[in-house]
Amino acid sequence: MQYSFFINLTHAGSLVFGSLILLWAISLKFKDASLIDIFWGFGFLLVAVACLVMSQDNTLYTTILTALPILWGIRLTLYLAKRNIGHGEDKRYIAMRKRAERKGLSENNWRLRTLFTIFFGQGLLIMIISAPILFASAHASNSPEITIGPLVYIGVIIWIIGFLFEAIGDAQLSTFMKKNSNFKGKDADKPVLNLGLWKYTRHPNYFGNACIWWGIWLVACNSNFGWATILSPLLMTLLLTRISGRDLLERQMKQRSAYASYIEKTNSFIPWFPKK
Repeated sequence: MQYSFFINLTHAGSLVFGSLILLWAISLKFKDASLIDIFWGFGFLLVAVACLVMSQDNTLYTTILTALPILWGIRLTLYLAKRNIGHGEDKRYIAMRKRAERKGLSENNWRLRTLFTIFFGQGLLIMIISAPILFASAHASNSPEITIGPLVYIGVIIWIIGFLFEAIGDAQLSTFMKKNSNFKGKDADKPVLNLGLWKYTRHPNYFGNACIWWGIWLVACNSNFGWATILSPLLMTLLLTRISGRDLLERQMKQRSAYASYIEKTNSFIPWFPKK
């Protein structure tokens, strides 16, 4: 099993980091480091495809295990590509570039920094979070007789709930943003989305994303020692709530007057009925 795991890790890692180098070169041409954001879901898709291709026996279990991140990766990549392409570099990367310029960092050094911190940094996260797929597919490859247990069914149900929350939440946000794209007032007076799923949680898309990876982990737990990859959903949840997701976004949103009332009435992450 160890041999199969390292085979999966080597092939998936080569595919992910090779793609990142190509994407980095494209980002230099267009001076747009935010292209990396579109790659996030696609990177997990590549890992799952590599594991599926390297599997000695594509059993029903292996198919389910790899289909979940592939379907999620396709949807998220298409959504982010449609949302981001043609809108220029994200302000986060513009700010990073300006800080580097103020510190006297040369253009060549800045380019190398983006490769190793932004692009390869995301690649490392993808490989760590993909541990359940890498590990469980390796085990399944050596145990073709593996059966579909209750954890697989529970994991798939949680994944479906998460997928719907993320997809519907993103669609509702896109509609809201389009409807208010011509808002002319002050930034503090911008309206806040509090309808649909956003009535029950301030971040339905992030909640859905977390559920997706807890579901994948549960499917992986059907294999021996799959539970040992629990760092994967924990890290994804941490990213979504503390590092680059909810907390970062809410620091920016709190300047809006309507957002304070929204915070008081609406659960931060786990959906529940709004407070009266």
